[in-house]
Amino acid sequence: MKKIGLRHIIVIILFAAFCCSIASYMFSGKQRRTFSFPIIGSDELAYEVRYLPRHPVQGDICLYIDELLLGPQTQRARPLFSEGTKNDFCFMRDKILYIGLSKDVLYEIPEAARIKDGIVLFEKNIRKNFRGVKEIALFIDGKYVE
Repeated sequence: MKKIGLRHIIVIILFAAFCCSIASYMFSGKQRRTFSFPIIGSDELAYEVRYLPRHPVQGDICLYIDELLLGPQTQRARPLFSEGTKNDFCFMRDKILYIGLSKDVLYEIPEAARIKDGIVLFEKNIRKNFRGVKEIALFIDGKYVE
């Protein structure tokens, strides 16, 4: 009788530990986001996973864009745009995401991706992480980019 009771207790303890670990993961206040950046000297992409806070002050998408503009953490990966590029504005209306980037995007430096490639990958990253975005209206230094 003692062996059966002990087995039940062990199973209950393991199940409770499993439930606690899942609950702490779900309510940790972080959400998983993926990033892709070009690799130096290659046509391939480096993929990164970052855990960003849930419900940040500036909003989920704006925080993601800020992180994307900061560049990669992977050693051989290139940033999408030149250093110093900032997010001037970011808001969504009727499933259209309006993003304004600073004019620093226009400074093409060898360490960063080419501007056109950077824009394509920038939009691809956003669409992959935010399925509710139907269209992206990108502005650089206040001027609409087609």
